[in-house]
Amino acid sequence: MMISRTIVRSVPVSRVSLLKPSVFSQTRLQSTTGGSTIKHLTNLHEFETAMKAESLSLVDFFADWCGPCKAIAPHLQKLSEKYPNVNFYKINVDESPDIAGALGISAMPTFVLFKEGKGLGKVVGADPRGVEEAIKHYNK
Repeated sequence: MMISRTIVRSVPVSRVSLLKPSVFSQTRLQSTTGGSTIKHLTNLHEFETAMKAESLSLVDFFADWCGPCKAIAPHLQKLSEKYPNVNFYKINVDESPDIAGALGISAMPTFVLFKEGKGLGKVVGADPRGVEEAIKHYNK
């Protein structure tokens, strides 16, 4: 199966730990319909811990001022409900620039998939089909 979006090289989570943690340390949960949640990660420790999970994790790097980020948010919510075995996270690049910078995130939205501490792939842009294809590809 071919993924329509660029899949980038793996980025070990341990590389990220060299940076200072963000000053924001609260974890916020975004409640959603159907009882599912998309967890907001706001500091380096939370990020490192979450990405070491055995199950697939998808991280949405977004910004509050980003129109395409707002447009894809409902689609991401639907995907989180459709794939309950995948962990969904959001990181605000303005609140956590250390995490975004360590992973080379320069465009929003950017979706990065992780499993067991390893970066698997990346989808850049508000492309719901591309994000779902990547989830299907790595969710085995």
